[in-house]
Amino acid sequence: MATVEIPIQSPETHSPPTAVERARFYRPELDVLRFAAFLSVFFCHLLPGDPPPQVRGQSSVIWSSILAVKDAGNFGVCIFFLLSSYLITELLRRERIETNATHLRSFYVRRVLRIWPLYFAVLSVFVVGGTLWPSLHMQPGRVLTYALLVGNWYMVVYPLTSGPLRHLWSISVEEQFYLTWPFMIKVGGMRSVKAVSLVLLPASYLTIFLGSIYQNHLDVTVWLNSLVQFQFFALGALLAIYLSGGSLDLSRRTRAMMLIAGMVSWLVASGVFGIKRAGFTPSPPAMCAGYAMAALGSVLIFLGVLGIASGRLPKSLVYLGKISYGLYVFHEMGISISHSFRKTAGLASHTPLLFLLNAAVSLAITIVLAALSYKYLEYPFLQLKRRFTFVESRSA
Repeated sequence: MATVEIPIQSPETHSPPTAVERARFYRPELDVLRFAAFLSVFFCHLLPGDPPPQVRGQSSVIWSSILAVKDAGNFGVCIFFLLSSYLITELLRRERIETNATHLRSFYVRRVLRIWPLYFAVLSVFVVGGTLWPSLHMQPGRVLTYALLVGNWYMVVYPLTSGPLRHLWSISVEEQFYLTWPFMIKVGGMRSVKAVSLVLLPASYLTIFLGSIYQNHLDVTVWLNSLVQFQFFALGALLAIYLSGGSLDLSRRTRAMMLIAGMVSWLVASGVFGIKRAGFTPSPPAMCAGYAMAALGSVLIFLGVLGIASGRLPKSLVYLGKISYGLYVFHEMGISISHSFRKTAGLASHTPLLFLLNAAVSLAITIVLAALSYKYLEYPFLQLKRRFTFVESRSA
């Protein structure tokens, strides 16, 4: 039986590289993808959950379409997970090649220096601020689980939890995954990564199936389950192994088709199968099919972006991807501040024009907060992080 080989485009375009250049791995197009993933989450949280007065009483198709777009925005988090796993697996693969070892202590120090300063600074502000302003209050149990980086499980147990910083559940999931990932690479190399990834995929879908039977509020309890989300880390790791630092050699037209197909897959997951629809209870097979479409869409979008020539990328978008961690952390705050401004001014966001104005103001506030955080809080720790780095990636 004839086989079709997909051409892989090698990232090594200059020769001969030095040892440091050979180990270095940075793809600016993935920073642009990071920003796009953030935007999808941002608009998901910005769009209203209930129909505004203008839509009420009109065709339900209009609101169903808007809701499908809103719900699909959640899958930007899946892109974040897939990207994270792809990059970290590739960097650890190169570290192992260049140094013949996986340095566990250095890996965990790098993770702490990258994630913890901003995460715990914001959490501390809300804990202290919650004693003064009710809008910042968080339940003591949620504060404790967030501090222990298991906050997603608190929300699985209490799916109707309200209050700020709910979106930081994803940080807990990511940190849980990386507790064992580098150790596994150290012990078994890329073979163990491949084997565990291939086990994680069916395990995730078994969790989805069983969770759909025995749990309620599936848009929260199944979605926030770590094992469900681990499928996206598994996909990122498998892509890193298959591509080995390269990318598919695709034409512009093929890339555009993959991106469109990826977004359509997301819309099918949200609009047809309703896996993120609040108050909706899909059947177990429908939940599994919906998550498969979300995963397929994430892979297609990733592959459609990977390999885009850096010369075609606007530097502003690369920068926004560079500060995307701060954008994600602060976007809820940006939306809340904008909402307070509108309320003070006596404005509502029920008209398309005011909605766009609200989106622009919220995004601008978020970008300012993230840029300040990156420069004055995160950057010093990123400089320190370089001392524990064996394979250079993006410069701080």
